Amino acid sequence: MAEQVDPRRSTLLLAGAAFSAAALGTTGDLIFNVFGDGMTAKAVSVGATVVTGGIVAYQAVRARQEVSARPAAAPGRPRRNELPRVDPLVGRQVLLDGLLTLLRDVPAPTRGPSPVNATESQAKIVVVHGAAGVGKTMLALTAAHRVRDAYPDGRLYVNLQGDGETPKSTGEALEQLLLSLDVARDDLPADVDGRSARLVSLTNDQRLLIVLDNAHSTDQVRRLLPVGAGCSVLITSRKALSVGATLRRPLHVSLPDENEALDVLAHYAGRERVTADPAVALDITRFCGRLPLALRIVGSKLAQRPDLSLGAMQERLRQEGNLIRELTYDGESLQACLMLTYRDLAESTRMALGLITSLPVGRLTDWHFERVAGSRGASTTVSDELIEVSLMETQGGDEAGDGYRFHDLVRVFAAERYTPLPPEERREQEVRLVKAYRDAVVHMAAQRAPELAAEVTAANVGDLGGLSAAGWVSAEQGRLRWAIGRARNLDMPAEAAEIGEALSYFLDDINLHTGSADWLFDAQPTDTRPRVVAGLRRARAAVAVAEGAPDAALALLGVPRDEGTDRVVKARDDMVVARAYAAKRDFRAALDHMSAATDELRAADDVWHVLNSLEKLGEFQRWRGRPELAEQSQREALRLAEGVGDLRARARLSRTLAETLGYLRRPEEAAPLLTSAIHDFRVLNDRRWEGAGLYALGKIYRLLGRREEARDCYDRAEEIFGPMGERHWVGRVTNARIRVLAGMGRLDEAAATARSALNIFEQVGDEMWQAHTQRDIGWLHLKDRRPADAVEPLSFAIEVTGRAGDAYAGAMARHLRGVAHRELGRYPEAHADLAAALDTYRSGSYGWNEAAVVHDVVLLLRAEGRTGEADSLTAGTAAANPVFDRMHGRDGAVAVPDED
Repeated sequence: MAEQVDPRRSTLLLAGAAFSAAALGTTGDLIFNVFGDGMTAKAVSVGATVVTGGIVAYQAVRARQEVSARPAAAPGRPRRNELPRVDPLVGRQVLLDGLLTLLRDVPAPTRGPSPVNATESQAKIVVVHGAAGVGKTMLALTAAHRVRDAYPDGRLYVNLQGDGETPKSTGEALEQLLLSLDVARDDLPADVDGRSARLVSLTNDQRLLIVLDNAHSTDQVRRLLPVGAGCSVLITSRKALSVGATLRRPLHVSLPDENEALDVLAHYAGRERVTADPAVALDITRFCGRLPLALRIVGSKLAQRPDLSLGAMQERLRQEGNLIRELTYDGESLQACLMLTYRDLAESTRMALGLITSLPVGRLTDWHFERVAGSRGASTTVSDELIEVSLMETQGGDEAGDGYRFHDLVRVFAAERYTPLPPEERREQEVRLVKAYRDAVVHMAAQRAPELAAEVTAANVGDLGGLSAAGWVSAEQGRLRWAIGRARNLDMPAEAAEIGEALSYFLDDINLHTGSADWLFDAQPTDTRPRVVAGLRRARAAVAVAEGAPDAALALLGVPRDEGTDRVVKARDDMVVARAYAAKRDFRAALDHMSAATDELRAADDVWHVLNSLEKLGEFQRWRGRPELAEQSQREALRLAEGVGDLRARARLSRTLAETLGYLRRPEEAAPLLTSAIHDFRVLNDRRWEGAGLYALGKIYRLLGRREEARDCYDRAEEIFGPMGERHWVGRVTNARIRVLAGMGRLDEAAATARSALNIFEQVGDEMWQAHTQRDIGWLHLKDRRPADAVEPLSFAIEVTGRAGDAYAGAMARHLRGVAHRELGRYPEAHADLAAALDTYRSGSYGWNEAAVVHDVVLLLRAEGRTGEADSLTAGTAAANPVFDRMHGRDGAVAVPDED
């Protein structure tokens, strides 16, 4: 039954709700929801700060009216105060304010007969619940101390010892309360029902607050509750107890935010020490998981040891193996605190908790509990029990729905309980989980390699939460690596190989540690299944290419094959071979192998591999001077990616297509593609590809003449790549700034930037990007009217790009060297270079580049005095290429190479 509230109380409750909403709205800290009947405290922003002052004033007036209307304690009745002292509460102001508002709203006792039915109770009952060590008792006692005037008949306290070895019985608790209410020991009823009835009778006409601390269960507290309108009961528990129909929604005490956590540490360790080294202090709060008990222990240790620096404490906490042991001081121990909850768990729950917390950290869903516990029913029992005792909490849903999380300290604690267990006790669960991961990842990989569909049925896989294949594998990559290692140690080599084979189809979606591929994708000597062996070998080769070892990849895939080797297997191998040749800067061979692979895969209707081969084929076609073919390939790949519904592939292909459109001088079409791709990479939390998207968007903005926006993109890209240690990408971003700065007339800065880029590429050993940078250095010399200095760096660029078969980059360098020769009066050399550049541009859809080169040929002819030829070339080009007239007056010696 809903609580009976008279209109006056309802008004005040609404005011309290509004006040809490305003306070929450101004702090942005939505932590609790305690008001029933739709009176809910929610975080609001619009108008919150406007109404707060008025509501506070209203509250104050109403509070004075309430106090004046309240009778004092009855004559001769003592004001009882049994609350223990409590340390000052640090932070938690929003929680405290809401609790104070709730407890101060106490109506006058009705002084009528006690309700016969407990459901008619008018007492206010508030449960404060949360994890061990989160500060429930301190919050509750602080609030109870501050509402003294609202309870003139007293405040009683009972520690129910629910987190102790032996929880206090209901009868013992009733005895303590009745003795506090002046019942003589000889007059105590003998049974629980009698004692409960006496408590109800004695408190019916009183304004009394009872604090029941550390409650273990609903049964423990049900008989301890008064029913009179003037009484309130404040219960703390690790469980969200539901005590009768009058109960408001329990008040959940969650972790403090970072600022509050720092305040707790500073309160105990000393504010000066924390403010002297805030970064280390913040790190300590993170190691403590912002848990108040852990922060109090660490702070007290630091206060006791002035010689122990924050940095030294940071190092002591850094190792997870030492973390729990460090959190003990002066009779307080996080381990002991957690153990009291852990010991009461069912054995099956302890075993499931141990295995799950020993896995690599990541998202947790019902699927994980079902696979560990063995069935949906068993998993529900496990997860419900863990949530009930606040060892685990639910987490907001993502594309996979709701999930669960453990506090880091709970995770470490539980994993430490699991690891020492005998292997035979762990084996059954671990074998079941390894098989579950094998089934799930093979099922996901079948979306990319259809032949795997016959290996597992959807019924065996279970509900993976609706994630895409790439999303699920990316989220589970750490656990999949665990499953491979565990399978080998559990004598399950077939499962280890099959997980590795399936994982090989997601190399673009996961992050591998350098050198790990040979272990992850290693087929055991007993495994002779051709498909599995081929897939694992291909995976090792693909990773070798990514790690800069293309020759190792070619050696792996250059093994002799039987005549009967599956043509699709060979085509997939050829995709990796093509990428290896591209890494060796042999774009001719890369294009040949990728073209052959694409044709074979398309004939086999191998959709996933077709779209991946088309993506790289487009890049190679672009580099070989055929951007119009590149656009066709990449548009087809993008359509396929959209058809299979893979967000990551779609984003990646949008970026690649946008780059090609930039080469085709269609930046207006490229910009929205890149904006969309960057958004998708952020949704996927793929920082590396987000940075690559920003880099590409910077080039598009530069082509559009929006140089400041281009610089901003480059700055944001470097902010991503720098901390990741991506030196090559930092070099590319640095190189991209050269033309922006020079286009703004800041030649000295551009020259310094070019030297920085060149230094990076020399350090990482990337000759092709050294060539690109030398080309830009040559152009800077031209722009600075030093053509003689330009010839050497431009010649280096022409030589390197020529060896690689990068026709487009070679044409750019030849164009600029032709201009340098022209400025030096070396007219035959100028004609040779400009003609070579024109041949490349005319072989593809490079109308803009062709027009730019023709302008420089016209200037060359006029310098030679061949005015008639110059006029004829001008007229013919203008008629055939509409871009030509737009460039009237363009001179390659001063213009930015690819800007109008």
